[in-house]
Amino acid sequence: MATTLTWKSKLMAGPYRPLFVVAVLAYMLGVLSSPAIPLVRTVKPVGTPEQQITSSPAVVEQPVRQQSNDACKKEEQQPVRGHMMLSKDLITFHAYCQKQAMVPEAIRAFITREIFDGVSPYEDFPSPCVADLIQPERISGWGSEKTVFRRLMEEVRPRIVIELGSFLGASATHMGGIAKELGLKTEIFCFDDWRGWPGFRSGPFADLKQQNGNNMLLNQFLQNVIARNMSDRILPMPFGTVSSLAVFCKWGIYADLIEVDASHDFHSAWADINIAYRLLRPGGVIFGHDYFTGADKKGVRRAVDLFAKLNGLRVEPDGQHWIYRSQKA
Repeated sequence: MATTLTWKSKLMAGPYRPLFVVAVLAYMLGVLSSPAIPLVRTVKPVGTPEQQITSSPAVVEQPVRQQSNDACKKEEQQPVRGHMMLSKDLITFHAYCQKQAMVPEAIRAFITREIFDGVSPYEDFPSPCVADLIQPERISGWGSEKTVFRRLMEEVRPRIVIELGSFLGASATHMGGIAKELGLKTEIFCFDDWRGWPGFRSGPFADLKQQNGNNMLLNQFLQNVIARNMSDRILPMPFGTVSSLAVFCKWGIYADLIEVDASHDFHSAWADINIAYRLLRPGGVIFGHDYFTGADKKGVRRAVDLFAKLNGLRVEPDGQHWIYRSQKA
């Protein structure tokens, strides 16, 4: 160690010092100008170990450049991030739909057996434990008696109607009444979890009771249907919309007319519209509420417009309602 330091100190202090400085500068200049600098990038070897040893740099470099070009082409073919990805990533909400549609006459009995153990939910209603907690009739809704209902019922003359978001049954009983006037054998299947939302039992709904944490929305819905003499036309589906619609699709239960009026945030409306459209018969109509309200322009309206754009549909406004028409078979 001492010898090395002595040698270096003699070199730096002796007559060779200028030559040493020149040599260092020349070395640095050569490194900076050398074409070998790109080799600092990591290049994945191509071929077997034997080929890597025997191949010249030119032979190895060509496949590397080719791989790079192929990678660029693949990147160019990838969809742009944004709405163009939605058709693949978000429209497929389930894997299987029964191609053979269930005949309309068999649907009600099938659902009663599968969901209600073969007993109608209207049978022996109301039970003594809830009779004092519900009202003879308590129907309220939002835009539930607009002219769009009669116009579409007269146009489509549906045998099966699916409603997403029923609350107290205002729009369902309205459609049932129109069907009765038109002499139609329409059956309406209402999808709702009948839980409302946190704090809904205030303001105009303060009169709705609850028991052991269960509010009376479903029981009041059943009572309202009975009061309007619609129990033979309207059947509740007390579940979340997307999961239960997926089961309808699996069973092959399709509809001629579908109303979408459940949750109003974008993601909920987007999911409801996507899965509901799968259940629409050829030539059927799907429609919904809250298209032109300021609060929902980034929720329902955004979902409606985006789905129409991705699927080549035209949005037909009717007041605060929106309408899609499916293509005929």
